[in-house]
Amino acid sequence: MDRDKKRGLFITFEGIDGAGTTTQAALLHETLEATFDKCLLTREPSDGPVGMLIRQILSGRLLGSVAKGDATPFDRRSLALLFAADRIDHLASEVLPAIRQGIQVVSDRYLLSSLAYQSLDSDETWVLEINKNAPRPDITILLEVQVDEALGRLAACRSNIDIFEKKQILEKVAANYKRFTSKVGGMVKIVNGQGTVEQVRRAVWNAISPLLSNKKLGAGS
Repeated sequence: MDRDKKRGLFITFEGIDGAGTTTQAALLHETLEATFDKCLLTREPSDGPVGMLIRQILSGRLLGSVAKGDATPFDRRSLALLFAADRIDHLASEVLPAIRQGIQVVSDRYLLSSLAYQSLDSDETWVLEINKNAPRPDITILLEVQVDEALGRLAACRSNIDIFEKKQILEKVAANYKRFTSKVGGMVKIVNGQGTVEQVRRAVWNAISPLLSNKKLGAGS
C-alpha cells in the first residue's frame, strides 16, 4: 500500500489461533486512539454477511451438503473462496474508506491468514490468485507462540474450539506462516508472543513506531 501522510496506516495482526492477535490488536487500537483523532479496529472474518457465515462454518454450527443422510464438512476450497469474498467486501465497506480519510486501521487477521490456513487444503498459487487484488498492509505483525502455549490459552478462555484449533493442524499453520511471510508482500515484523501481555504490547509498539514517525505521536510511545 502506498505511503502518504494524509492516508491512514493499515496494520494487521497474524498468528495461529491462541497467539494473542485479538488481544494485541485491541491494545494497539486503544493506544492509537489516544495518539490520533481516530482509529478503526476491525477483523477477519469480518462482521459483514459473508464473515458471519464463515464464523458459523468455523464453529461447526453450519455443515455442508447432506449425502445419504450424513452431514459432510463444508468444502475447504469453498471456504477459501468465502474468505476472499469477505475480504473484498471488508476492504470496500470498512478498510479502504477509513484509510482514505486518514484513519489508522488495525485488523485482527488479513491476507496472511488465508495463505497459512487455506493452503492446508488448497493450492497456494490458487489462494494467492483469488486474493491478488487485496492491497498489502503497511505492516503485518506476526505473533509467534508455541502451539502448546496457544492451545493452553484457548482451553483457558473458552470451551468450544473451531475446526482449525487442533495441535496437528496448528503446527502446520505455524510452519505456513513462516513460509509465506516472504510471499505475501509488504512489511512483516515477527514478534515473540510468549511474553506477558504488556511485554508483547511494547514489542508491537516498537515494531510499528518507525512507520508513525511522520505522523503525530502521542501517549503510546
